[in-house]
Amino acid sequence: MSTRGKHSLARFLALATATVLTMTSAACGEGHQDAGTTSIDTDKVSTSSAAAKSHVMIFTPSDGISISSHTPLNKWAKFVPAITKSLTGAGFQSKNIKVRTDGNLSKQSDDVQDYVVNQLSSASDDTNHHTILIVAPATSANKGNEQYGDYVTNPTDAPKYDTQKPSDAARRTTDGALDKPSASSSDKPTQTQNENDQDNTDNNDEVTAGKRLSKTLKLAKKAGARTVVLANPLAGFTPDIFVSMSTPRQIGMLQAQQLVSKLALEKTTKMHPKSIEVMIPVAADADSNLNATQAFSEEAFAGIWEVLQPYFKDGRAISPSKKLSAATTQADWESVSFKASRTAEVKTELNNRLTASSKDGKPLHVDGIVSMNDFVSSAAVDELTSLKYTGTAADINPEIEVSGIVGTLTGKHNLNKIAPPKPKDSKEGDASDEGQAQTDSNGDMAWPIITGYGAYTDMMPDVVNGKQWMTGMENIQKLTRDIAGATATMEAGKKLTELPYVKTTTVGNATINIIHEKPLAVSASNLKHLLIEPGYISLADAGL
Repeated sequence: MSTRGKHSLARFLALATATVLTMTSAACGEGHQDAGTTSIDTDKVSTSSAAAKSHVMIFTPSDGISISSHTPLNKWAKFVPAITKSLTGAGFQSKNIKVRTDGNLSKQSDDVQDYVVNQLSSASDDTNHHTILIVAPATSANKGNEQYGDYVTNPTDAPKYDTQKPSDAARRTTDGALDKPSASSSDKPTQTQNENDQDNTDNNDEVTAGKRLSKTLKLAKKAGARTVVLANPLAGFTPDIFVSMSTPRQIGMLQAQQLVSKLALEKTTKMHPKSIEVMIPVAADADSNLNATQAFSEEAFAGIWEVLQPYFKDGRAISPSKKLSAATTQADWESVSFKASRTAEVKTELNNRLTASSKDGKPLHVDGIVSMNDFVSSAAVDELTSLKYTGTAADINPEIEVSGIVGTLTGKHNLNKIAPPKPKDSKEGDASDEGQAQTDSNGDMAWPIITGYGAYTDMMPDVVNGKQWMTGMENIQKLTRDIAGATATMEAGKKLTELPYVKTTTVGNATINIIHEKPLAVSASNLKHLLIEPGYISLADAGL
């Protein structure tokens, strides 16, 4: 074991012992409360004044170095300034908000442990009760899914909260106060526990780091600190608040729903079916966690198929490549998955789907493409351009004038709208023509609807000009305001259940407070409001 590890372990055990002694003292003094440990009087102390004397420590993964704009806006580098701003807006003092970023879970668990041991062990009970730890576990299971951004909740990390009743030594009441009955012998570190801690320190793999982080946060809760966990839950730990972010299923459903709306599939008949391709990218490079990426892909397709299956089943939707049919089930996700570690692989896959079964050598007509993320959509736009598809998604069932959208954004930049394409012949409902090419009046292929996710900055011009119909991203502003409001509410000793955006569920005997906001669908019509006005991108980024 390293010298640092020994010292860190010693401090950790010292804090555990100090916590036990504090609980014992509290028990012996039953009926008498020290002024420093009295719970907040919610009738006299406002939420903002309680927040003003609180300390917030934020731990997030560090973003990888990016030298281009071909990366998602869903990054911790965007989230941290937003949450800091929201916290100060809720009454927290900027000088009392600290941020720490780490490249992996092992380093993060060390840093959280150091903070808890060094800060909470020597602080007063009142200080501990006004300390908030906000932690986004730096799991590596999302490698291969980085094209969606940093916030996706990994399907392999299903919430595994404590199902045991809270310890009598640290049971929180519903109003947020901390009860401290007498400590039992089970609260004291044993020789076996010490040996396990030593083994965990020596073994720096992710599982061990996760267990260490979980144990550290449990200790912080016992000492009186509030805990907020973001995106990915920690097995064996129930935070005061869990912030659930987008799941693969939600990302898939979001895009499928946007496709259904834009193509007006509810009004479509099997006499004029819409041609739809679903592209599920699977990163298969050496750095990928294949179990995680496959689980992600499977869940994403389940969300897509929940929305699209009815239309394929009754013939209102077809697949040009015939990879999807009325008989397809959610278990058939591999039929539309493909290796997508490089742009060239995406282009080849789309080319094969649109040309391989063509009877006349021309690319097949396609009305919509669910590309899952902006990395894939970017390559799809390039390949469709190479295949001579023309027009924009705005030409399909136009709901708004593109010129009006751009005019609203800049007041000076207009785009022309052309008429929707018509079928090339009158053979309606002929099964032999399913998926075959349909052309516009100029003989060129009509541009399809393309959906994506991640809000890549360099794809914004294509969203504005209609080459990509929509992208998606986390509702960063709303989430950070929710987190700030909820933590301030806890600090004031008020019930979280009073907040409309906090939902409560029970796993076993543990009650879990959950914050969740649906991901945003960003298109040309709302891009100014969702991305430009908040400062995520500039007019120049949008190609304006």
